[in-house]
Amino acid sequence: MSAIPFNSIHGTDSGPLPPGTGMAFPGSPFLPMVYPPPQHAYADPFGNVGYGPPGFAAPHYQFPGTHPAPPPVNNSGMPGVNVKNQFGGCGIPPGYNYLFPPSHCLIHVFQTGSTPPWQARSPLYSYDAVNHKKFFVPTNMSVKDMMVQLGCDNKDPNKNVMTEVIEAGNGKWSKNMIFKGGDKDRMKMSLKDLGWEMERKRTGFPGQGPLVWVYITKD
Repeated sequence: MSAIPFNSIHGTDSGPLPPGTGMAFPGSPFLPMVYPPPQHAYADPFGNVGYGPPGFAAPHYQFPGTHPAPPPVNNSGMPGVNVKNQFGGCGIPPGYNYLFPPSHCLIHVFQTGSTPPWQARSPLYSYDAVNHKKFFVPTNMSVKDMMVQLGCDNKDPNKNVMTEVIEAGNGKWSKNMIFKGGDKDRMKMSLKDLGWEMERKRTGFPGQGPLVWVYITKD
């Protein structure tokens, strides 16, 4: 019966083979299921010789053709995206832990250039990540500090302006509160004083308040 397909359950028929049996054809012996060894991920750098099954050969990366290095660290005009340490660099010093504030808010900053969102000719959809940047901001931060950390650093404080923007639907937006650097009373207010913290449901989730959107200028 070695030349006839045989199954311990179905007998001598063409039914499915038992577990652990490889592909079969008429007259084939019973062979255990095996897995081929993994292929090499990259070609061997010596002589451009690679290991693997036959196929199209490709040379390995030469030095001029390697992937470019990542761009240098850039704050994109917003110094608040980096943490400065005592060495003059960015990042938490080695061996230190950062103690986070107890409350935060979600801030979305429009990046529409010189055209305010409420004057944009084309729709600005909230799900389009190209037209804005997102920030997780402590609510005990003052309005002035947030504006400075977002890049509002003009020496003339009246030119540093942050406008809260409200979504009107269908990619349209309207103005709400306006904060000018020369308004000392408003600059002293914290984000919690404005009601922007997540504890007041400014999360954008269904049944909760809308997210906070702002547009900043400094000229």
